[in-house]
Amino acid sequence: MNNQRNPCNPFNQRYSITTDVLIIGGGAAGIRAALAASEEGVRVTLVTKAPLTESGSTFTTLSPGWGIQALAGRERTPENLEAFYNDIMRVGLGQCDPTLVRILVEESGPRFEDLLSFGIRFRKDTRGNYLRAKGCFNDYERAFLTESLENINESLLSKIRRSPVRLMLGQAASLITSDEICWGAWIITSNGRTIEVCAKATILATGGGAGLFRDHLVTDDEAGEGYALAHRAGAKCTNLEFIQFMLGLRSKASRRFLSLPDLRLPGVLKDSEGLDHLETNIPDPEERSKAVEDRLRHFPFSTRDASCKVDLAVARTRREKRQVLWNKPDPTDGPWEVMHLAHAFNGGVRINERAESSITGLFAAGEVAAGPHGADRIGGCMMTATQVFGARAGKHAALRAKHEKASFPQVTVPEFLDRLGLKPKGGTLDSELLYLFDEAKTAFSTELMLLRDHKGIMNCLSKIREATHFMNGVSENDPRFSAATKNRLSAMALICEAALKRKESLGPHYRTDARSYLFPK
Repeated sequence: MNNQRNPCNPFNQRYSITTDVLIIGGGAAGIRAALAASEEGVRVTLVTKAPLTESGSTFTTLSPGWGIQALAGRERTPENLEAFYNDIMRVGLGQCDPTLVRILVEESGPRFEDLLSFGIRFRKDTRGNYLRAKGCFNDYERAFLTESLENINESLLSKIRRSPVRLMLGQAASLITSDEICWGAWIITSNGRTIEVCAKATILATGGGAGLFRDHLVTDDEAGEGYALAHRAGAKCTNLEFIQFMLGLRSKASRRFLSLPDLRLPGVLKDSEGLDHLETNIPDPEERSKAVEDRLRHFPFSTRDASCKVDLAVARTRREKRQVLWNKPDPTDGPWEVMHLAHAFNGGVRINERAESSITGLFAAGEVAAGPHGADRIGGCMMTATQVFGARAGKHAALRAKHEKASFPQVTVPEFLDRLGLKPKGGTLDSELLYLFDEAKTAFSTELMLLRDHKGIMNCLSKIREATHFMNGVSENDPRFSAATKNRLSAMALICEAALKRKESLGPHYRTDARSYLFPK
């Protein structure tokens, strides 16, 4: 295709490039997909918002490394594999895809061994045996623990640099589709240039949407844009209401995980009046002890056991605009405020065993994809999914690219992209849009946290739709801001709509306005 220019829009010059496989997102899933696709001998282009290892939950410095659930070597017995499968299905509370769970379990060991071959090191004891850990909601010590984030970064960077994968800095504004087939994406580069990347297969590896919330444990750019891209292209999403929230601590601009074992200490949580917060909200000693002990079994909030009483006490107090404080001296900083922080999504774009969505030619892997996890998720299984389905997405996308004989169709530039970069009459409207987006994000960060009800979610949707309607009627100076804002508003709307449909409390989804079947077996 020839390079394109729009003479009426000097801020938005367009160019076209072609590739066999386009991968959007450079976290663990995107890198694994890129390596798998390139091994098939096809041209691979990997698009990332920031240089590799500098953004996304894969490389967040809030955690010293990864935990990855896997059965490797002699552990891969039929009995152990079946137990692993049953654990995931039990924890998922009926919301997993059994076929994808089986694949996750069966291929966990080989993908762990791939990581070893990449140079990633895992912790060992003094005898040279791998240290293993339990995952959240699970009693079996099945998770391998990486030595350091630095080693992960160096190993993956080295592997990518030795491969023929082409890297591009930019963000996806919209997918290119024709006759329910995906043919690539419109990418906006860091300097505002729009590039039509034509690809025979496209892989979404954009991560989750925890960054949509004001308080979170990821980077701000992990904002659900992959959900919006897929939905606009016609792909089906599922389980978006299942969002993991962690009890955390915030002091000024710092945030960190709350040390769950410390909940056993009397008065470790104090309210604004200096009273023991747990004792005030859970006055019965036996009930309080049961809630705390259950809470130690998993970092994410869940309604599956008595642990939810701890989280709901904190959430209700904060809903009343009152603080809960961490009453444990810390010489490094403080005071620390106790709050819930968005961490990860268990749902996303629905995929099949090839990691392909309901749209031909569009694949997804990692946190943007749904199916391998249910309402709750065993800790460490997300990293397993990035490797298992990242590898599958890369391989099957490459195979599709090899066998696709049709030429790239001529497509119309999306109307909202055609307006990007046009300076509106009377000056910029960035400030008004920023205000409306901020209002929507505030509502989202309130109504889609732990305590949800129909009225609050509808109020949030109203704010989102107001900002979207305004945005659809104006042009913006900064194409990157405009495309990102549009996709984030769309992602928030999708999550709200999913939450509305789930009327009962299940796993991390808690409804205050409906009969709640807490503690399901």
